[in-house]
Amino acid sequence: MRGTVTTTTVEGVAVHTYTAPEHGWRANSHLIELPDQLVAFDAQLTPEYATEVLAVAERIGKPITRLYISHAHPDHFVGAGAFTAETYALASQRDLINGSGDLRIERGYRYTPGHDTENLPSARPVDRVVEPGTEVIEGVTFEFIAPVDAETTEQLAIGLPEQRILIAQDVVYHDVHLFIGEHAFDTWQQALDKLAGLPYDVVLPGHGLPADATVYEKARAYLDVAREFYGAASGPEDMNRLLEAAYPDYGGTAMQGLQNFYLFPG
Repeated sequence: MRGTVTTTTVEGVAVHTYTAPEHGWRANSHLIELPDQLVAFDAQLTPEYATEVLAVAERIGKPITRLYISHAHPDHFVGAGAFTAETYALASQRDLINGSGDLRIERGYRYTPGHDTENLPSARPVDRVVEPGTEVIEGVTFEFIAPVDAETTEQLAIGLPEQRILIAQDVVYHDVHLFIGEHAFDTWQQALDKLAGLPYDVVLPGHGLPADATVYEKARAYLDVAREFYGAASGPEDMNRLLEAAYPDYGGTAMQGLQNFYLFPG
């Protein structure tokens, strides 16, 4: 297995987090373990890494009954075709995946080193819409939250309020470069403030290993630095150099090609 698996257990509920290697952008998929089933959250950048997530589920020995997709960036939905469970996303993200998923896959692979651009997977259409609110699944309360204008215009986060676990996905990263392609520096800070104000102690990010609430402050600091570099950088190579020098221990450099496609068009 090329990815890393960590398990967070609070009050009888375990969340198994699969973190892809650098080639897969250090993206996370989560398996929320309930008494008789698994609820999956996000599906990886490639079918290969999605298959590794399914291997984790097989070892646990419970069926995946739902797959939630946080948003329409390819590292979160490409592997959905490897799953048989019904898929769920916010209405806006369902429309983006169903309408432009294949284009997003092609672009993501084209700007990431080491991916096959000749034999691209196809985007699996999203089956169902999830609305913000709460639902009890097998005795466990799920809180569906929709942060806006952070890494992207809208995305899904899932809270387990009784366990005080928040699966924040791409509103926060842990020791991984934030994807700032939409350069929403100010509004992303506001989204971080809103999540930080919620009563959750354990924070599972969209990229990197599980963390705690200290990741909010680290994300704020990164956004301040990245905004300064974006204003000063002479071009994409200079931007990469500045970020890597400031955060030499961070992963996620594999995303820089796609990020610069949006930061420096043309």
